[in-house]
Amino acid sequence: MAVAPSLSASGLKAVVNLNGQWKFAIGDDMAWAQRNFNDSDWDMVFAPSKWEDQGYVGYDGYAWYRKTLKLPSTSYNGSLYINLGKIDDVNEVYFNGVRIGQMGKFPPRFETAYNAQLVYPIPEALINFDGENTLAIRIYDETMDGGIVGGPLVIGYDPNVRLLSYDLSGTWRFSFKNYKNCRDTGYDDSGWRTIRVPASWESQGFNNYDGFAWYRKSFELPEELAEQKLYLVLGKIDDKDKVFLNGKQIGEYKDMYDTPFGNGYNGTWQMRRAYKIPKDLLIAKGINTVAVVVYDEGGMGGIHEGPVGLMTKENFEVYVQENEEPDTFYNHISFIGFVLSEIFD
Repeated sequence: MAVAPSLSASGLKAVVNLNGQWKFAIGDDMAWAQRNFNDSDWDMVFAPSKWEDQGYVGYDGYAWYRKTLKLPSTSYNGSLYINLGKIDDVNEVYFNGVRIGQMGKFPPRFETAYNAQLVYPIPEALINFDGENTLAIRIYDETMDGGIVGGPLVIGYDPNVRLLSYDLSGTWRFSFKNYKNCRDTGYDDSGWRTIRVPASWESQGFNNYDGFAWYRKSFELPEELAEQKLYLVLGKIDDKDKVFLNGKQIGEYKDMYDTPFGNGYNGTWQMRRAYKIPKDLLIAKGINTVAVVVYDEGGMGGIHEGPVGLMTKENFEVYVQENEEPDTFYNHISFIGFVLSEIFD
């Protein structure tokens, strides 16, 4: 069901509402992930709601949900994400037959993700715009409640992406190494894994890892940005980060504490990151390299929420005002101007 864009609890502007009836079957068969699988004889259940309340009392084990949907091609700005609320216990998500994410671990090395807020990026190449798409979710419940138990359930986009002058989301190089020279521009990362940013590393198969990891991405600066005052915006990172551009450190998580993004402090994993790029550090005609080292203390880890990219000073001011923490940051224009000039400039 398409809806007028609205802001979900995850910060996404909703394009499609997934609340409501889903096809449902207990058991486990990987053929059920396929786009064209015939699920006409499956049961119907409502989501979000535990399956125990819908006729499956006392059932623990594997089950699948399936739903077909249309995605309009003109109603979003930037990459699309699916918010699946909370699923008890383990989930693996397929879009048009292709796996796009997982949280938790299936038996025999079971690890629950019942309390994780689930947001997965949908690769644009998988989307059949203005046509039919199939969403399939494989779930394992170890005990007690099971299924898609909490919302919101939407497909949407990050409205902050419109403020980026250069989008750095997508594929990054990624490693669990922790070598100091990983920050260097000339470091050879060709043997590293790749990972999609933004999204937690657990949602991309790197389960049960807490500790250090490095992200790297190289890009060419658009000519029209060469003389602009720019900020490197990195969305939200779980938990701690240090950020390097062309081998030089430009910021770390502690720098955010006394900004509009840190004043409603709810933990570093919920704090937005944005670092001013020093003058003349960017290479106008050549390759620039961003390197981010992340330390995850437990649970989810990584660059898990956007936007990710370069913003001009003018757009950054809008970004700050639209995303300031409301609890302890006084919403006065003069104070906003002070913070922008004293802390970010």
